[in-house]
Amino acid sequence: MKICIFSRPFHPAVGGLEQIAKTLAHEFALSNFDVEVVTDTKKSSNEDDAFPFKITRTSSFKKRYDAFRRSDVILFMNFTFAGVPAAVLSRRPIVLSHHGIYNSRATLKTRLLELAKRQLTRLFLNISVSSFVARNIPGKSFIIPNAYDDKLFSYKHTSRNKDFVFCGRLVDDKGVNILLEAFGEVVKAFPMATLTIIGNGPEYFSLLEQSKSIASPENIKFTKTLRGKNLAAALREHACLVVPSLWEEPFGIVALEGIASCETVIASDRGGLPEAIAGCGTLVKPNIYELTKAMLEVQRSRQNGLTLPGQPDDVQRAEHLAKHSAKQVAQKYINILRKSAEK
Repeated sequence: MKICIFSRPFHPAVGGLEQIAKTLAHEFALSNFDVEVVTDTKKSSNEDDAFPFKITRTSSFKKRYDAFRRSDVILFMNFTFAGVPAAVLSRRPIVLSHHGIYNSRATLKTRLLELAKRQLTRLFLNISVSSFVARNIPGKSFIIPNAYDDKLFSYKHTSRNKDFVFCGRLVDDKGVNILLEAFGEVVKAFPMATLTIIGNGPEYFSLLEQSKSIASPENIKFTKTLRGKNLAAALREHACLVVPSLWEEPFGIVALEGIASCETVIASDRGGLPEAIAGCGTLVKPNIYELTKAMLEVQRSRQNGLTLPGQPDDVQRAEHLAKHSAKQVAQKYINILRKSAEK
């Protein structure tokens, strides 16, 4: 079976959608399928594209159409009008994998386009990455939660000499500003507490400036973007990952990475994050009061050598993460793609 994955954002761009698209492409290729990724994302200057699958980097309608025609089935990473017309014309089976609920309110035009996307899901075979997403699109969905890189992120019983860590794109919706304010309250009670902010984005400099009024650089460290082994090693240095998202995350792969790397996780109770956490952490309303309370509880337990709030035991952690292994999630996709291609 020849599988074409259409993902407008892709490696070397950084984000959850880019990550799951790359993970699935790898796993499909390891299962001996012929895989081609079609993406708008350009190759970086130091990128050699040494992957076990083909990458076609183009925004050309014709080149997209040609790639779709080469496949037996097309997997879309989110519904996008940039690719669907060419895919429909190719007369190849189409499966839509939804990593959002298409509810942007930016402009009237955007709202109308998002409404059209939601309604058109009725015409396709759909996969949703969480029950939250499935409830918010009209088309019937198979629910396949996201995978994380289980070869890279792994839990080890080791001394974690740092306290809290955030990892993600630095934009308003991620809630880093309220995390900083909450951490300021933690530092008042625990002057040696630490917070690491991993990531980059348009809010980087404003958040950096905000942090200066909250605590010293010894307490708050900004690393910018980390990748691969450097990211995995950095997460394992910390006791608690904090995911304070203000918006409704469709799922939250970073939560899985935190469960696999840190002792516990504090996450927003919105969107698909409760499904990603599934008892392996603490859910809070994303506001300064609730974050402060949860972080103080973690820090008190840490100082007293106690099990941290929400910290899963080894069996619970392993069982939860096994459901999100790259191989298992990819196999669920393969089962659906194969049925679609055989129709």
